[in-house]
This record gives sequence, structure tokens and C-alpha cells, in this order.
Amino acid sequence: MTLKEDCSSGRSQGLTCASEETVTLDRKTFDEIYGLIGDCVDVIADLQRCEIFITSTERCLMEMGNLGVANNAQLSKIILLLDSWLKVVPQSQSEMYRWLQSANGSIFLVLAKAKLGKSNG
Repeated sequence: MTLKEDCSSGRSQGLTCASEETVTLDRKTFDEIYGLIGDCVDVIADLQRCEIFITSTERCLMEMGNLGVANNAQLSKIILLLDSWLKVVPQSQSEMYRWLQSANGSIFLVLAKAKLGKSNG
């Protein structure tokens, strides 16, 4: 890669400043950021399905309680299943938060290196 006049610092380990308006990432950094964001998109899709399941199950429980027709074994199974799903959602959200923080940190480092390259020129 060639050095440009407006980017005197040239190439870093994971970042090349081709011009004042262009930043080129190495494949590893790009794949890392892309993977983290892609994982979050997948989790969001899963969480939407979880929310639909949780809402439907809660509604079913309320209707069963009002009708008084559910036997104790069925009701216990439904409550246990609902409880397990209610644990999945916060864990998934927490995991997604960590992924986004990691992606954000990588992007912040890239931008910091790019700004540093501009200020050194």
C-alpha cells in the first residue's frame, strides 16, 4: 500500500489511512467487527421469537387460571417452561451487550488511529 501525503503515519497493524476520508481495515479486524454485529442480529431475531413465546404463554396461563380447567401437572410444566425462557432472554441480552461493547471498542480504536494519523500529518 502506498503512503499518501495527508497520512504521514502510513500503515499500522490493522489500519491503513489511504486518504483523509478513507480508512482501510485489515481482514481480521473487519471479520471481528462483522462477526460480533452479525451475532447480535441473530440474537435479536431469537429474542423476538422468545418474546412472542413468553407473551403467548403468559396469556395462556391467565386464561387457564380464569377458567380453572388446567390440571396441576400441566400448569406446573407450563410455569417451568416459562421460567426457563424468562432466564434465556436476559442472558442473551447480556451476551449481546458484551458483543456490542467489543465491536464498539474495536471501532473506537480504528477511529482513534485514523484521527491520530490525521493529526500527525
